[in-house]
Amino acid sequence: MLHKLPPSIEELSQILQSFPGVGKRSAQKLTLDILDLSDDDFNDLMRKLDKTKQQVKFCQDCGFFSEDNKCEICKDKHRKVNRICLVEKATDVLTIEKSEIYRGLYHVLQNLISPLDNIFAEDTTINKLIEKIEKNINTEETQIEIILFLKPGFAAEATIAYIKEILESKKWSENIKLTKPAQGLPLHYNPETLDQATVIKALEDRRTI
Repeated sequence: MLHKLPPSIEELSQILQSFPGVGKRSAQKLTLDILDLSDDDFNDLMRKLDKTKQQVKFCQDCGFFSEDNKCEICKDKHRKVNRICLVEKATDVLTIEKSEIYRGLYHVLQNLISPLDNIFAEDTTINKLIEKIEKNINTEETQIEIILFLKPGFAAEATIAYIKEILESKKWSENIKLTKPAQGLPLHYNPETLDQATVIKALEDRRTI
């Protein structure tokens, strides 16, 4: 007869499976590993989870993880304010930072425009991006580059088209250059799974669109 695990273990495993990249077997193993912790280690884990949940928020400027209103990247005075890398999720920033060659700023969209999924411009942070550009467009750094580091697909193309439309309506096209990562990327790449060498090559060979 097949013996099943207690329902509470199965329920926790199901929750862990909701995380990207966590399958049924790894979720079950992680659940059992948690149960195997000593009471002190388990309580310490719970305290740190609660502390992280309470203290970590999103940078008010770029949308990356932070414990303050501004993240460490936006606070860095050595970053190029006229270069903005546009990403969908905060975790995509980590992928680019690992390359150690990008010294500009970021902007996290949170969502890509996808009418078929009922996701529109107002469900993204594009308006905040426009506000950020308006602050810098009249400074000495009049030439701004926006690097579009987005997972290829219809949603990305719809988002790019919308951004280009706004830039043209504000007559910013001459002052703002849109670029894409170039050679080295797979046809349907996922920013979360790219290796460091591939990211470096793609950023170095980016092209204007």
